[in-house]
Amino acid sequence: MVKRLRLKKIATESLLVGLAATTLVGFSALPLGANSVMAGFFDIPIPSLPIPGGSVGDLLKGAVLDQAVKALSSTLQNEAPIESSSQATFPTVTQLPGKAFQPSSMPSTLMAQIRNAADGTVALQPGDYRIPVDVFCMKVSAHSPAGHRYLLAPLKGKWADIIVALNARSAGSTIPHKQLQVLSWNLQAGMKYEELAAEQQAIVDQLLSDYKPRLSRSFYEQIESTWSQLSGTVPGLPSMDSALGRLGTVGNAIVTLRQTRDTLLRYGNNFDALSNAFVLPGQANTPTHGANTPWSQISPRVYARLMTQGTYADPGELQVRVTAEAPIGSSSHRLIASTNLVGSNLAATPVKVPLAGLVGDPQDSSVQPLSMSPRPDDKDDDDSSSGTLHIQEKGFSGPQPPAPLNQV
Repeated sequence: MVKRLRLKKIATESLLVGLAATTLVGFSALPLGANSVMAGFFDIPIPSLPIPGGSVGDLLKGAVLDQAVKALSSTLQNEAPIESSSQATFPTVTQLPGKAFQPSSMPSTLMAQIRNAADGTVALQPGDYRIPVDVFCMKVSAHSPAGHRYLLAPLKGKWADIIVALNARSAGSTIPHKQLQVLSWNLQAGMKYEELAAEQQAIVDQLLSDYKPRLSRSFYEQIESTWSQLSGTVPGLPSMDSALGRLGTVGNAIVTLRQTRDTLLRYGNNFDALSNAFVLPGQANTPTHGANTPWSQISPRVYARLMTQGTYADPGELQVRVTAEAPIGSSSHRLIASTNLVGSNLAATPVKVPLAGLVGDPQDSSVQPLSMSPRPDDKDDDDSSSGTLHIQEKGFSGPQPPAPLNQV
């Protein structure tokens, strides 16, 4: 009998490996009777799974089952490292206020600014700018089509500030893009420092040392802790592993998170293997060309859009307009393009722009969202090919006091 149960368990685990490895983030609702759940940046239905390890008897039902689902769904929602951006996009406009977009090159101080900003922001004078950016996929088991259209959204979640810091402090460094992407995937999955490959730990030590205390416990361990607390109040409650099949959408979501962790632990710093596991080949569900990308109004005085002809592995361009507020008459104001304000005092008023805290949302659940990090204009486009870790000595110089964002 024991042998048959063991074979059944092995067969069940083999079936689970067939699921696309996914990162669980951002639950908006987890109804007990639902057949699928939209898991944040994953955003596709997760099928019902058999119970690992066999039946758990009659204990896990009724009020006990409801209590377990409620407790776990609360942890999944409130502790998610990254939340979905699809419902959080900024408002958009098809045309900018004022003159046509006439961008200047990236300001010479921008790279130094963002590397030393606590919140990933830079101060820009009113004007039009084109800012080259490296992009990073913020989702697993999704496509990354070339030249897709993205709308901008703020990066949110329990560990969003850590990923923002990574994007900001690595700007202009010699760390290969591939290794930054691997670390980003690990952070999105809520992996703790001890679970990271040595190359990823080296990046954390150099760039994110002030966040290491928060990386001492994984997202999955928080879920396990929630179950342990339940076990202390419900005598005879089975193990979480044996109960997952009884927990509906919540249980299925935990299984997919566990598969993501297993994939990250198995492949370590191997970008190619992780890319093959996480980035789907082929086309998106709804191909959309970037040429018709609208402008996102990310604050009253800042408009921006992400333009790219490539995929998550290719550089893109963030186009930004910072406007100035000019009085009309005695009581009204309007936003006008800064190109009309050259030489005026208003044109000298800088505005905070959250470059490292933006994510390009594709408005398509089958496509990867993209976060971004500014890159020098003359940066070698092939810097991601190296598998060796190189960290620029003049990188992050320590956290600075945060400045209010876009106060106008």
